[in-house]
Amino acid sequence: MSSVYWLARSGIAVAGRTPRRLRHGLASTVTSATYLGWRAKRVVTQENMATVLGLPAADPRVKRAALRSWYNYGRTAASLICLPFEDLAAVEAGSLDLSEGTPWRENLRRAQSPGHGLIVTTGHFGSWDLAGAIAAQYAPLSAIADTFGDARLNSLLQGHRRDKRVSIIPVSNAARPALAELAAGRALAIVADRPVEPERGVAVTFFGRTAYVPAGSAAMAVKSGAAILPGYVWYAPGNRHYIRTFAPMFPRPVSTATERRAEIERLTQYMMSCQEAVIRQSPTQWFMFRRFWPDAVAPVRTPALASV
Repeated sequence: MSSVYWLARSGIAVAGRTPRRLRHGLASTVTSATYLGWRAKRVVTQENMATVLGLPAADPRVKRAALRSWYNYGRTAASLICLPFEDLAAVEAGSLDLSEGTPWRENLRRAQSPGHGLIVTTGHFGSWDLAGAIAAQYAPLSAIADTFGDARLNSLLQGHRRDKRVSIIPVSNAARPALAELAAGRALAIVADRPVEPERGVAVTFFGRTAYVPAGSAAMAVKSGAAILPGYVWYAPGNRHYIRTFAPMFPRPVSTATERRAEIERLTQYMMSCQEAVIRQSPTQWFMFRRFWPDAVAPVRTPALASV
């Protein structure tokens, strides 16, 4: 029997009976200490935050925001552990819809209407698990997710997602089952902000700099005809949440390899432009603890306003 599995199982049971404020505070203390004691991650987080805020990495505001992002990550981690105890109806009822022009549910309905399935793209921002769980109440949804090496631990934690109507597709060899889900008219959730090497990704402009992210989401949209729907859930003051979706982006028909590549680039840029918009609303809820841009030098721009 895995000691990690039994530790996780007993810890989840205890956490579920712990007041929200206390468990968030304890988790945030742990993640903050991790940041302070892990120099390599501290430097990378500061580099990323410098680009987001448009300030030099040595600026005290960058260092405060980087620490705050790790502090906020504790809250997100605690919420994932306690996902089985979340009342999604209450969470949604107390949420503020920040979608512009069209309510988030209407954007979801529009993305579904052609009948080719839809691809919900999100990022390491706010609570991506909560975003998927809320969306799954309105559309049959599968999420492409990393798995855990321990089979019992994987079953336990992925089971929490399944209990919230989110089916899981392991990220390894995900293409075929993911396309099958779209062909069946289901929704597919993907965390899109994964930095990759230039030769393995699509170039996007993100906070004024070139970054490289996987082509998978856009490539599946082009192949299946599914719409891209960027959507996010993040924390608001007073134990509430913000929800924001963007207008669905439908793939254009392509007939050549050049057209296909251009369409993948267009869709990928749209996803990342939407993510930039929400990060600008709350920079310290972007949990990117790997170097996101290939070059480490950040241009200085007008600072973004950190909140929450």
